[in-house]
Amino acid sequence: MSRILNVQARDDYKLFIDFEDGSSITYNMQKLVETIPYVRLKDPASFRAVKFDEKSLYWEAADTKPEYLPLRISVDSILFSLRD
Repeated sequence: MSRILNVQARDDYKLFIDFEDGSSITYNMQKLVETIPYVRLKDPASFRAVKFDEKSLYWEAADTKPEYLPLRISVDSILFSLRD
């Protein structure tokens, strides 16, 4: 898989991910935001604050909530979950 070029987060908890090779995927996180590690992303503003590097998506720790750790999801994890 090539590098991530762009990520767009929607209020319905879907991420649209574009890659350097011209491919793109839609990653639906609706169920994932119901789990403990990702529950803070239920707030649409927090979810839309997604950032990316070449091979992963991440959300930084919240300044106002020091108990929140940064979150990171690798492209490999996303692609693996899409197989099901």
